[in-house]
Amino acid sequence: MPLERAAHRVVAPLAGRCISGGTRRVRQRAASSSSGSPAMPSNERMRLLPRPLCSFYSSGSTSATLQTPSHRILSATHQPSCPSSAINVPPARSKSTGKNDTAMDDEYGDMSAAGETYTHPTPYKLESYGTFGHIGPISTTQLPRGMLAPAFVNYNTYGELNAERDNVLVICHALTGNASLEAWWGELLGPGKAFDTDQYFIVCCNILGSCYGSAGPSSDRPGWDGKGEDEVPPNIPRDKSGNLIYGMDFPDVSVRDTVRLQLLLLKNELGINSIKCVIGGSFGGMQAMEYCVMAGATRPVKGAAVNGTNGMGIGEKNSGAGVAYGIGEFVTKRNGRIEPFVRSAVPIACGAAHTAWQIGISETQRQAIYADPKWLGGRYDPYDPPSSGLSVARQVAMVSYRTPLGYHQKFGRALTDESGPSYGSKAPWQVKSYLEYQGRKFLDRFDPVTYVKLTEQMDSHDVGRGRGSIEEALSHVEIPVCVLGIDSDVLYPLREQEEMVRSMPNAELKIIHSDAGHDGFLLEQDQVAAHIKSFLYSHD
Repeated sequence: MPLERAAHRVVAPLAGRCISGGTRRVRQRAASSSSGSPAMPSNERMRLLPRPLCSFYSSGSTSATLQTPSHRILSATHQPSCPSSAINVPPARSKSTGKNDTAMDDEYGDMSAAGETYTHPTPYKLESYGTFGHIGPISTTQLPRGMLAPAFVNYNTYGELNAERDNVLVICHALTGNASLEAWWGELLGPGKAFDTDQYFIVCCNILGSCYGSAGPSSDRPGWDGKGEDEVPPNIPRDKSGNLIYGMDFPDVSVRDTVRLQLLLLKNELGINSIKCVIGGSFGGMQAMEYCVMAGATRPVKGAAVNGTNGMGIGEKNSGAGVAYGIGEFVTKRNGRIEPFVRSAVPIACGAAHTAWQIGISETQRQAIYADPKWLGGRYDPYDPPSSGLSVARQVAMVSYRTPLGYHQKFGRALTDESGPSYGSKAPWQVKSYLEYQGRKFLDRFDPVTYVKLTEQMDSHDVGRGRGSIEEALSHVEIPVCVLGIDSDVLYPLREQEEMVRSMPNAELKIIHSDAGHDGFLLEQDQVAAHIKSFLYSHD
């Protein structure tokens, strides 16, 4: 059956659901064969889509646009976006074939902000709310500390939700990914594949702080509607269209903030009763680990949050089971029993906390951006951004994602021009050309402030923060967990996955064999798919 991006069937309005006027009928038409998009079956089907009360946040009116089944989009007058916002169906891309493959594959296809949007119905209190002086507005900008309003996240769904509303896979993306699963793990998605659209309802969520359709630095800045130009301080960032945006004033968010908002989307907006498995690699694996702690514990642990209180979610209704951001917050009542909301997980190529090694690599990239004279403290001219700094940051990342052997096999000491000098400042090294190309290409889909904020969010990762310790937090995760590690990963070495497995009572470790290093989780799709399919088959 051809792959299609799903509209979940709505059986009945759900209590607490953010809906208005019931549901709306949308007819999905077969895609034109010339569009390059996967075609719908010839028999058109009526789908019921939820109509949320809260739509995209924007300073003007919103509109809904129905496009091909592969990219159903709710668009807004000013939607946060990365530098390149074109909506394209990614072409087929090469994948690694094993140990002797010397290709430096590109891990992502064409990227976009296509998808649906969930908006939290009330101001969203972040993990930091009430701590570190995060009380009251920032004096120069009048933004609340430790709070995000509106908080919204982009997502896509594939396959159909069953009557029990529990055939759900949640897929989490890496640092610069998006909610279009087919753009980066397309080989795993479709009928009969690891992410089987005939069997599962698959949800892929974007992250807070991203420029792919979620609340982030490029989002409209709240609090200035109706203000005259002479009332707006000159230091407030604007985008190329003159819209007031957050920029560097976007609040500090943690991996927990992102995951908790995703959990509220899954539980309250999509009406999901139980998640079969959460899967993600790298930054996505960090999200999967937070899912394990907040929604995979068998019981809530009272007081297991920062400062031992519910200070991060004061007065906010959630699953009703535990402390906001705490261990087991999202346990649920199912089949007459108290059960974890998440029934299993597959975290890949990550650890339980970001280490000094990983923070140091992130900081090196940020320092490359700060060193660009055009950075100006993050309040740069949108028409003249610090592109050189961002390009160098990406080049640093691309080295850390691979291995010495991989670079040697691909480039060695080869030159792009054999007639040029064989060493010195003008030597045309192939590896230099490759890294410069990767840096330039990245400028088309990311901006410097977003990159700084997302690497800071990644550095926040620590499942033990405020929960006693890493070992204490993970000891409560009794669901089946299959941890995948890559034997050549120098960024998140295998010992970190081994430590996670030792700390969880029902975990196992599987190893991906690759010369690709950290990016093996994206490039070794055959091995990753085989491990995921075996695990899903073996566990409910």
